[in-house]
Amino acid sequence: ESVLEFLRTGAVATLARNGLLFSSFVVYMDLARKADVFFVDSHFLMGGICASMAWFTVWPLDVVKSRIQSGQFDNRKMRHLLADIWHSGHLYRGIVPGITRSFISNGSSMVVYKYVETQLRQIQSKPS
Repeated sequence: ESVLEFLRTGAVATLARNGLLFSSFVVYMDLARKADVFFVDSHFLMGGICASMAWFTVWPLDVVKSRIQSGQFDNRKMRHLLADIWHSGHLYRGIVPGITRSFISNGSSMVVYKYVETQLRQIQSKPS
């Protein structure tokens, strides 16, 4: 498989989606902390809700990526596929299982992340 074939089969769409996904997640985390919303003190809710909001933001790009990777839409540009899913009403197709998975996995990941962060800070603060 050539590099051009690899890029054409969804790598560009995946990179665009992942960049926007992570950026959105960080922005939503910051906004939640600044607004002091009810879930800020729960690491599970914070991770789950902010990740779900980020996925909701980028979901149309995920649908485009999936269409590109299916191989059924050869030689179609991302913007044309995005317009097609907008007009067909499939902009958020499959979002319920996706958000459910995201909420559980990212909420759990945030709990583990915060636990590890706490343990490392304790190790770092001990005198040598």
